[in-house]
Amino acid sequence: MTDRERKLRDRLVKDPSDTGALRELAQLVGAARDRKREAVELWTRYVDALDPAERGDALLELGRAQIEARDEAGAIETLARCGAVRPQLAEVFDLRGELLRRAGRLDEAVEALARAAELDPRAVRPRIALATCYDVLGKRDEARAVLDSLMKLAAGDAALIGLIQELMHRRS
Repeated sequence: MTDRERKLRDRLVKDPSDTGALRELAQLVGAARDRKREAVELWTRYVDALDPAERGDALLELGRAQIEARDEAGAIETLARCGAVRPQLAEVFDLRGELLRRAGRLDEAVEALARAAELDPRAVRPRIALATCYDVLGKRDEARAVLDSLMKLAAGDAALIGLIQELMHRRS
């Protein structure tokens, strides 16, 4: 335990509702490779200590911590809560959509990924995942439209164009 961590824990012993100490301790512990579950617990305490209107960023941090701890089901639910509080944050929908895609919940993934793409018109990752979902669902026209939009975004990026062409080739 570092000196900084010890000081933060002492602050929390004196005042368990010290949200500043909780946040900093969650960040500190989350940076440690083998303490991801503990970080999730600290982020959860932090979220619970905040007023509901202030939870948006904290829920995103909790969702990221759950992903790091390999608690994808928990992260899906946390990111849904975050999306309700921060409906304009593309990253929330991108992360949730990817987790839903991996879980095989493709219809829900499509909804989240489409929202991420709508919120961030230059985002590539959610569009690639969205095209993949559409393809697996047998929605070839929708997949093609997403891939076409990606080609427009990729102008001048040879690596991205190559990836998109490979995805298009796999579909044919």
